[in-house]
Order: sequence, then C-alpha cells, then structure tokens
Amino acid sequence: MVEESLAALGIDAKVEGDHAVTSVGEIPLAPVAAELDGHDRRDWQCIVDELVTRMVRSLLEGATRLTDATLAEHVVVKILGDRERAGRSFDYARPLISTVTGAQVPGLVVALAWFDDEVELLNDAALAEIDDLDSAYRRGSQRLATVLAEDLGVTREGNIVTVTGSSWLVSSWPLAAGAGQPIVDELGHDVLVGIESPDTVLVTAIGHAPELDSALSPSRIADPFAWHIG
Repeated sequence: MVEESLAALGIDAKVEGDHAVTSVGEIPLAPVAAELDGHDRRDWQCIVDELVTRMVRSLLEGATRLTDATLAEHVVVKILGDRERAGRSFDYARPLISTVTGAQVPGLVVALAWFDDEVELLNDAALAEIDDLDSAYRRGSQRLATVLAEDLGVTREGNIVTVTGSSWLVSSWPLAAGAGQPIVDELGHDVLVGIESPDTVLVTAIGHAPELDSALSPSRIADPFAWHIG
C-alpha cells in the first residue's frame, strides 16, 4: 500500500523490513501502521496516501515542518465538519463550544491546519512530535485572525448575511478575533451561524432560524448554531 502511494507520486520504492527505501530517502513504516490502527480497512488507502505524501514533502524540504518556528508561521485553527474527518485520525481535535449556550456544537470540532496559500488539515500523525498542543491552538487562533483580516466578503439579502472568501478557512471566522465585525455591523453580536461549505457561511440574527434553515441546502456541513461575536 505504501509502494502504491509512492508510485502515485512518481517515486519508486522498495519495502525493506520496517522502512521503505525511496529515491528521496527512507520512510519509516511504524507511523503508518500506528495510523491505520483502529480504522476500517476501506479507509486505509486514503490514510496511507495522506501520510506518505506528508513524509515525502518533509524529506524533500530536508527538515521536519512542524517546529515551533514553522507552526508560528503557518498553523491555523479550523472548524471541521464530520464529513471532513471521515477516514482520517483527528483524535486531538477539540469540541466547538457555542459562545451562547456553552454547549458543544453537534457535528463540528476545532482542528489544526497548515496554511500556505492552501489549507492542509494536520492529523494525529502530523502532530505526534508537538508537545504543547495548547500553544499550537493559541498560535493557530492568532494566525487565523491575521489570514482572514482581508479575506472575507459580506453580502446581505433580507435577514441573511452570506460570508465568502478565497480559502477554505472562511467557515472558521467565528474563531478569529475581530473577523466578525462586518457581521456585527449588519446583524448585531448574537447570531445564528450556518456553514454551507468551507468557503461559504450564512448568518442571521437570533430569531430568524426558519429563514436560515430554508436558505441552507440539505448538504450543509452542520445545522445552524448560536454564536456571540465578541
């Protein structure tokens, strides 16, 4: 399976014992086996593809990306739906807690991602070497606010505000301090948030839940949740 993943990247490889020998360096197989533990066999190829791709990128860059310095420059927090988690290991992900109800929002968690023009979710294998996840989440929140500062478009039609942008981090704007001010200007601080897709979010004021529910498609990432924009 590892050889197939490497072949898809155009890299010849030979498995020898507990590692794979490739033209760009050796890839240890223990982390691959650990990552697959507990997952359905139908998901294994997807998981191996992701893990091998990350290992190859690290070898090509000549260093492990996830140092304190690179985290500070690239890590962001992301609101993640259950569909995006399917087949991948995100045991470190944290619940998304509504700032209105104080309860966990069903179907959504907060995860860490790598952002460098594109958004790449970081799973457990990628974060295994990071000791201080609390610090990573703090840095991710700060970085998210910086990334989204000029990347949100807000349009209003009736009681519904649509938030869009160029990256798949748009759905995470509730986690970015200051990013919600354009929504506050339109609707006030207490709102209902409906995530249509990672780059499109619909928002309305508390009291207009039926309108928001009607505006969202059945394929929405999660049902609307209450949020207080600080």
